[in-house]
This record gives sequence, structure tokens and C-alpha cells, in this order.
Amino acid sequence: MEKLEILLKGLSDENPNVKRASTVALGELGAKEAINPLIKLLGDKHWQVRESAVNALGKIGADDAAESLVKLLNVEKGDIRKAILDEASSKGGEEKKAEPKTAVLGGGEKKKGDENWEVRKAAALVLSNIKPELAVEPLLKMMTMENVNINIRIASIVGLGNLMASQAEDMLISALSDENWEVRKASATALGKIKSAKSVQPLINTLSDAKFPVRIEAIIALNHIKSPDSLQPMINTILKDENIDVRKTAAIALGNTKSEEAVEPLLKSLEDRNWQVRKAAATSLGNLKFESAIGHLIKYFADENEEVRAAASMAYMRIVG
Repeated sequence: MEKLEILLKGLSDENPNVKRASTVALGELGAKEAINPLIKLLGDKHWQVRESAVNALGKIGADDAAESLVKLLNVEKGDIRKAILDEASSKGGEEKKAEPKTAVLGGGEKKKGDENWEVRKAAALVLSNIKPELAVEPLLKMMTMENVNINIRIASIVGLGNLMASQAEDMLISALSDENWEVRKASATALGKIKSAKSVQPLINTLSDAKFPVRIEAIIALNHIKSPDSLQPMINTILKDENIDVRKTAAIALGNTKSEEAVEPLLKSLEDRNWQVRKAAATSLGNLKFESAIGHLIKYFADENEEVRAAASMAYMRIVG
């Protein structure tokens, strides 16, 4: 039996895990033949299957699914753009997940629209890609309008970032040089959400911005993008930046690099005058798990700050197992 035929058959399997795996595989294949069966799965009683079906339709680029995806948002036509923006930036709030994400176990009947925020968010992001005229294009237009209110401009940047709109990449990179520091800050955040590889060097340049909140967002963005080119600039930042919060953020980011080159600057940061930076450095050394840090961490079991002592001891335990 051909792979495509097996996967299409898997969409109607009684086991929701099989359905889910089949949707993911069909999305990776970009199988146009799966569009209609995937649209049917948008009504599946298991939210994980619905979410996977939405994402698969997005990878396939299924324009035909737009109307069905809009229904998941449960809005009138005039409110589609606002709903897309709202759901794309959703983090779930206090909503309780019906089931754990890693295992499809049960479901419950689907309400009008969709009761699960993760499904709605996936639908919003996919809609923004297959139908950019619904949200992305109006936001891009607001970015280029003359004499636009600065708050509207920042809101547009935030929206483009939440939608992970790669179409805005060049415009956002240019905005890193804007005269308004809040625009620069919002642009750095958006580029991190988009994970724009093209923006790595501009973001590195932003590490010398005069405003420390902009520098912090540039570090966070580089942390999301995870380019090896950002390692040395972040090392320079943790060792030289005058702002405590910038150094702390750089320490946290270095712990996510998985690079042994980050160990030495983090060891130096254990000597930082500020306890928050020392704590972040200790935690990151624990994340990196290089044994060369063990002896240094033991010294900080006696740090004057209790939180640093706790972080150092926890990092030690993570390394030695």
C-alpha cells in the first residue's frame, strides 16, 4: 500500500493518536489530496486532532480550508481580523486544557466555534498565512502609512509578530533603527517571534542600543533564533553591559546555547556584583551541564544571597545527576 494511501486511511482510524500522526505526516508531505479529509477532522472530538489538522492544512497551504478555519474562531465576518489577532496572541489565560498535549486520551463534544484556545490559535496563525489579506496586509499597510500614530504603529508591529508574519521581516529590520525606542523594542520582539534568520546581524547591532529595554529584547530575540553568530556578541554583553537586567538576560540566553564556549563567561558572571546576575549564571551553568563548572559552583554554596546559594546547589545537582 502506498504511503499516501496509508496516511489517508489513518485519518479515519478509531485511535486518535493514529489520526494525529497521520495529519502531521500528511502536512509534511504537502499532500493536496488530504485537504478535504483534514477539513472533516476540524470537527473531531479530540482537540489535539483538531489542532494537528489545522497545522497540516497550513503546511499544505490549503486556501479552500479558510472558511472552515474561520468557523473555528466563531466570529462574524466583520470581526475576522480582530479575532485572528486576538487568538494569535493568546496564551490560554486561565483556560483548562481538556487533555494533556502529549497524549490524546479523551475529548468531549465540540461546541460552536472551538472551546480550546490552542486550536483557535493554530487556526488564527494558519489563516494569517493562507489568507494574508485578512490580517497581515492591513497591518503592513498601517506600518507604511505617513503620520500614523506611534501607538498604532507599535500595535501593528506587535500584531505582525504575534502572527509570525515573515512578510514583515524587511520592514521590521528597518524599524530596528527607528528614532522611537519603543518601536525598536517592539520590532526586536516581533523578529524573535518570527525567528528571522535574516535579522541576526541587525539584532546583534541592536545590542549596543542606547536604551536597555531594546537591548534586552534583542537578546531575547537572538535566543529564539538561535544562530551561532550571536554567541560571541552575547558573551560580550554579559561581560560588558552596564545594566543589570541586560546582563541577567544574557546569562539566561547563554544557558540555552548548549555551547561549551558559554561556560567561561558564565563562570565570570558568578562573580557579578548583582545577585540576580549570579543566580542566572548559576542556573545557566546547570542547564549547560558541563563538568568544568562543578568546582566553581561549589564556592557559591556559600554566597551571601540565599537565592544564589539555592541556584548554585541546584545547578550542581543537575550536572552530577
